Amino acid sequence: MSVVRREIEIAAPPEEVWRYLTEPRKLAGWLMRNSLTGAVGADFEFHGPAKDGWDGVIRCKLLEAEPPHRLVFTWDANDIGGETIVSFELTPMGDGRTHLRLLHSQFENAAGDVAAIVERHQAGWAKYLGFLRLQLNEHAEGGQVTPGPVDWGRFDLHVAIAAEPVDVLMKWRTVEGMESFFVHLMRIEDPGGIARIPDDPARPGDSFIWRWHSGRTAEGTYLEPEARDEVRFTFGESKVAVRALPWRGGTLLRLTQYGIPQDEVSKYHVHANCRGGWVYFLTVLKTLFEHGVDARDQTAETGASFSTYFDAGALDLPG
Repeated sequence: MSVVRREIEIAAPPEEVWRYLTEPRKLAGWLMRNSLTGAVGADFEFHGPAKDGWDGVIRCKLLEAEPPHRLVFTWDANDIGGETIVSFELTPMGDGRTHLRLLHSQFENAAGDVAAIVERHQAGWAKYLGFLRLQLNEHAEGGQVTPGPVDWGRFDLHVAIAAEPVDVLMKWRTVEGMESFFVHLMRIEDPGGIARIPDDPARPGDSFIWRWHSGRTAEGTYLEPEARDEVRFTFGESKVAVRALPWRGGTLLRLTQYGIPQDEVSKYHVHANCRGGWVYFLTVLKTLFEHGVDARDQTAETGASFSTYFDAGALDLPG
């Protein structure tokens, strides 16, 4: 018999976990929108974004509900083509924690490739039970744990991108790369003042000038990287290191801005302003690689709307 088995421990008692399994709003928060009523024998549905041949609907019937210990329902969809069974068993662990066991069985009833369907549900339940554990643990422990005092002299940002690390890093080393997601215009010069052609990677010691769509400019220098999979450059009075790390067949990009002056003005105009700006441009970079779309606002008036410098009042908006 083809089955999916998952077991997790949750930092909350069974009664609280039960709420997340049976209250429609809580259930939607970690799994999917649903029409669960709690009445044994009643039909209900889950709804999610349609994709990869799935129409976005899971058709179910509630078979058993023994609070706060056991919940069983059927599970079928257009890309399964047969009724399967999902069961949750909650066991108290004696310290306010719960052992949750999920069993998803009877995949032999599926009309399609059973192995592929089981593999898909293995990955799906691992993902969504992770969401359930995260939400319940944070609820039980009083929210997210503060990482500690803010280091105003630096910050780190991360984004996962479905692209090869070498391709992601090249965006940061060339004129054509930087102009595709970051600045409107760029010029890179070697130490002799000769401009590099758009696809020629910058070398340590090269200087540059950027201009954004808003008209603002910045000048700097490419620095010696500390690793092969890294680009470094100056940025005003601080520095930036961009590293492209292989991760899950793609890239985990880590951007670090460091050496930020720690006076009160720099906390606002460098740390806060640059952090917000980098989040914006890293999102643009991810969108460009994964969807082929340049999502930047390219107007002079609102092209820096992500910035702490942006003044919406200057647009003379009605009202």
